[in-house]
Amino acid sequence: MTRIKAATRSTAAIAALLAIAGAVAAATKLTGSEAPDFVLKSLSGENVRLSEYRGEVVMLSFWATWCGDCRAQLEELGAMHARYQEAGVELLAVSLDQNRKPADELAAGLGVTYPVLHDEGGEVGRLYDVNKMPVMVLIDRGGIVRGVFEGFRRGNEQQYLERVQALLRE
Repeated sequence: MTRIKAATRSTAAIAALLAIAGAVAAATKLTGSEAPDFVLKSLSGENVRLSEYRGEVVMLSFWATWCGDCRAQLEELGAMHARYQEAGVELLAVSLDQNRKPADELAAGLGVTYPVLHDEGGEVGRLYDVNKMPVMVLIDRGGIVRGVFEGFRRGNEQQYLERVQALLRE
């Protein structure tokens, strides 16, 4: 009986490591490459093209209203955006919700001042290989992906801040 439990734990641990490795592999294949360009409609109705933000450091956040960690991440990224926008940092928040209305309501509730984009069909999410949420993609002034952060826990914002500050110094 003890061997079965140990084997089950080992199998579960291996499966967890493989899942993490797969997520990291998906994320790291973007790092160092040009950020895939896209056009999405913002919640205010404007078309927004990623390449129009060349020359700025872009925090590209993929989120959904049903994701509690996404809301926490957006709050932290919003504060960082407010602090560093004048220095050349932009935040683009891409909602992967199928319906726009919940995203509209959440954005209004958070009082966002940055573009909130709606990826109804999930095409841009697939382009960026988003397999879990939230995902934050950090893009440098030249349009190169410099980091991909999957998931969110309180305290991750310090890691984001350090990376953003480093990119602003380049």
